[in-house]
Amino acid sequence: MRQKPTNHESYWGVIRRIVEESDLVLEILDSRLVELSRNEEVEAIVEEIGRPLIYVVNKSDLVSKESLNKQVEKLKEKGSVVFISAKSPKSTKVLLYAIKKAFKKYGKREIVERGKFDPKPIYREAKGEIVVGILGYPNVGKSSIINALAHKKKVKVSKKSGTTHGIHWVKASDEIKLIDSPGVIPLKKDDEVRYGLIGAKDTERLKNPELVVHAIVELFLKNNVRAFEKFYKIEVKGLDVYEIIEKIGLRKSYLLKGGKIDENRVFLDIIRDWQQGRLGL
Repeated sequence: MRQKPTNHESYWGVIRRIVEESDLVLEILDSRLVELSRNEEVEAIVEEIGRPLIYVVNKSDLVSKESLNKQVEKLKEKGSVVFISAKSPKSTKVLLYAIKKAFKKYGKREIVERGKFDPKPIYREAKGEIVVGILGYPNVGKSSIINALAHKKKVKVSKKSGTTHGIHWVKASDEIKLIDSPGVIPLKKDDEVRYGLIGAKDTERLKNPELVVHAIVELFLKNNVRAFEKFYKIEVKGLDVYEIIEKIGLRKSYLLKGGKIDENRVFLDIIRDWQQGRLGL
């Protein structure tokens, strides 16, 4: 069952519908940049409609426990937080427990049938004992989490942003049904660095990959220089971002005519390494 939104407004309409039809909502976040991968507008809709929200911090194996705990400290004051990792099957069981616990606490939402002349649509099409809405930016791992909850490949998983389109329902178990959100939550045009960092825009769609690379490098210089040096097999002590990019280009032999570094090629490599999880913080 699938419906495809046609414009910016309809995307938000679909997201609102998902929240209304759900008993509770999961917001999928990127463990490396928890705050940046949150969507304030989505959270406002969830709060307005009155559904319990569980923050699911995905790719948790890419970040140290110390960094994770620091990032979610304030988040725990707003709702439940669950860490998920593809390398830890047990984390899926923890998420299932959190879903059932939230449902037990808040209960099934009331289903209101429309009258004969009521123009409002009937919600709760995803019939199930517990209906869970899945929301989050592209590339944060919604599809992989749905597959894990369903114990099989139900949703196409891709490293390309925006693989999932429209709405579809997935039966996770006899008692749990999932509603997947559109593959693309509307993005602000002037916030490209943020969406490059969380992987909501692929390298090919970035208008200024240099700014995104600077943000990635600065992130490592501030938080984990050793991980960056180990991954690219270079030393960066005392170097600025431009010098680091040049050193990576030399290491990879990304040279143009005249021996000049092919910076754009280096930019794309760094962004792909980051977005696809090879470069872990």
